[in-house]
Amino acid sequence: MPPAFSFFIGVDAAHGRRPFTYICLDPSRKLLAVGSGTAVDVLSFAFGQPTTLLAFSPPHRPGQALSGQSGGHAPALGDFLLQKEWNWPTESGFPRNPPPECPSWLRASFLLIDQLQELGFRVFASEEDAPRQWLETQAEAAFSALLERPPLGAATLEGRLQRQLVLADLGLDVPDAMEFFEEITRYRLLRGILPMEKVLPTAELNAWMATQIAWMAIHQPEALQPVTPRGRHAVYLPQSLSQPAQSGVRVNSGSFS
Repeated sequence: MPPAFSFFIGVDAAHGRRPFTYICLDPSRKLLAVGSGTAVDVLSFAFGQPTTLLAFSPPHRPGQALSGQSGGHAPALGDFLLQKEWNWPTESGFPRNPPPECPSWLRASFLLIDQLQELGFRVFASEEDAPRQWLETQAEAAFSALLERPPLGAATLEGRLQRQLVLADLGLDVPDAMEFFEEITRYRLLRGILPMEKVLPTAELNAWMATQIAWMAIHQPEALQPVTPRGRHAVYLPQSLSQPAQSGVRVNSGSFS
């Protein structure tokens, strides 16, 4: 049996000067912390939390949409991850020496996981009594699996609103995206005065999803499907909504069953 984790952390890896964004929830999914920064910032925060399960979401290749076969269902997305995205075999998870063709934005993700493991984080379920564990997910693939189709573009306003609605329907305490529309008037729209404070940044949306996956791994493991790339630890994704009896996940129903 895994330890009774007191903290669930989701980390999204992106690009830019502050490449990592994290969300921390307690077992009741109450928001405890949100932050962004460098690998050092993430490591400092994560190491300060005992009995922690951390879910890490590496970035997908820039310009490479997770469109997927079969309408973007989770199994097809799992195949995508397996065949195109992270197909670098290794015996113990992320490679300690990324291959030469590994781009810098992905190399940073490999190095962060290396450092987490040096701080005592163990791959989820590999050492069941380890107080600090981590698992891998992929936020974009998770949104696609839950929607049963590729979501709208992550860089667009409508894509962010769509993802925020998915998170709210999962029972997470994110702002109600529909309030964005309640404050739009002709006057405000003509002058470009939009209530953007009600729309979360893409990186935060991804970190929320990663944290949800970590929480599900303990509280609703039947709602996840582990995809195991060749020679790698599992990548955890939500079950497709086409399997509601198995997963219990119901987007647009307001919560998990």
